Amino acid sequence: MSAVMITGGLGYVGRYLTQKLSEQGVHVVSYNRDYSEAKSEFMTAVQGELFDIPKIVRTIQKFGVDRVIHTAAMSHPDLSIELPITTVAANIDGTIHLLEAMRMAGIKKLVNFSSEAVYGHVEGVVNEQAPANPTTPYGVTKLATEHFGRVYNELYGMEVVSLRIAEVYGPENKMPQILRDILKTVHRGEKFTLSSGGDHRFHYIHVEDVVRAVLIAAEAKDIKGSVFNIAGDRPWRLHEAVDIIRKLIPGAHIEIGGGYWHLDRQGGGGLSAAGGGLGYRAGGTLERGMSHYSDWLIDHEY
Repeated sequence: MSAVMITGGLGYVGRYLTQKLSEQGVHVVSYNRDYSEAKSEFMTAVQGELFDIPKIVRTIQKFGVDRVIHTAAMSHPDLSIELPITTVAANIDGTIHLLEAMRMAGIKKLVNFSSEAVYGHVEGVVNEQAPANPTTPYGVTKLATEHFGRVYNELYGMEVVSLRIAEVYGPENKMPQILRDILKTVHRGEKFTLSSGGDHRFHYIHVEDVVRAVLIAAEAKDIKGSVFNIAGDRPWRLHEAVDIIRKLIPGAHIEIGGGYWHLDRQGGGGLSAAGGGLGYRAGGTLERGMSHYSDWLIDHEY
């Protein structure tokens, strides 16, 4: 790789990507709307908006960027219900401005962060050809960015690949996360209680698996297909995840009722396309990832 630009490099996955690439000796341009400072000789921090096409073009040209990883977004379905217009502006308008800046600067490769939220309510495991019927403004915006990526590929010869990322967990995640809430509560020696939701399925993925999938996609050539599910080992009911926590923390007091959450009900994302098209495989089991995460949360807030 030459230089890689990461939009939202200060965000959760963006920070992990920046660190991993810097450790590999790759020059990272972390592009954020907030001010930040470079943390290594292989990182350059740039403050700017996605709507500022001239600045993005100058940044690409100045630092020799040859590909972009686009993580910047309004990133939660519930928040999008409260702020639909803001979500559209950030996710759709921001992405189209970025695509235009890349086209003007003459670079083609973009790894676009999409989401399992594009599917909406579905039964069973879904592949990328399943109908997409998002139920939130967030899901709609992510589906729109996928379509823009496909159209830019077809019309302008770009190389946009969108990753439909599942439920991310792991150290330093500040987004609403049920696993963290349960672990933090039981680590304090308190009882965790939830009236319902134990039957809801989550296809968890550890943040390090997300990073690995993104870097594979950023390097891949001649990809067959422009959209891929990216998830962990298998879907887990919340009750099953709680059983793992009870094994990790003997004596943990957790009571969760049956039924489902208000979130999309899904059976999980099939990974055969990601395996064949990208060579991606889940890196470990939920049990192993949760063990590490539980240990981390003993000494950290997030």
